[in-house]
Amino acid sequence: MVDVRSPLAHRAAALATFGAVEIPFLTQVDVRCGETAAARLGFPLEPNTVSGDMTRGVLWLGPDEWLVVGAPGDPDVVVTGLEALLGDGHHAVVDVSGNRAVIELRGPDRLALLASACSLDLDPTGGWVPGVCAQTLLARAQVILQELPDATRVFVRPSFAGYVVDRLLASL
Repeated sequence: MVDVRSPLAHRAAALATFGAVEIPFLTQVDVRCGETAAARLGFPLEPNTVSGDMTRGVLWLGPDEWLVVGAPGDPDVVVTGLEALLGDGHHAVVDVSGNRAVIELRGPDRLALLASACSLDLDPTGGWVPGVCAQTLLARAQVILQELPDATRVFVRPSFAGYVVDRLLASL
C-alpha cells in the first residue's frame, strides 16, 4: 500500500501561523475548447472570473482554457464526463490534479500578506472580490489566485509550495 502525502502535509503548523491551510488532493482538470462549447458547459467567458461553487468551480485561465476544480476524489469521473459533453468537437481535457498544491488563506489580513509578494492589486475596492481569479507571480513563483467569499486560494506547483510558504512567513 502506498502512503499518499500532500505536498504541504508537513507544513500545517507553518501554514496556521498566517491563517492558512492546505486543501489537499483537489480534483483539477484543465479544459481547452472553443467559446461556444465553453458557453454550453456553463464555463465563465469573462476573463479572470469563476463560475460554479465550492463543489465544482471553473476558473477562466485564458481565451480557450479553463481549470475545473472539484472536491477531492476521482478526477477520472470529471474527465470522462467532460469528454462526453464535449463530444467530437476540437478540445483537450487533462487531469492536472497533481500539478498544483492548494493553499487556502483565511483571515482579514490575507490580502495584505499576499500583496507583500505579488504585484496584482488585491484591494477589494479595485475589483479583487469573490468570484475572480488570476494567474500571476507570487514571490517569483507562478500561481493562480482565486478569491472566495471568506478566503483566498493559492494554486502553486508542488515544487514551489514550500518556497511560497517560507516567503509568506518572512512577510509576517
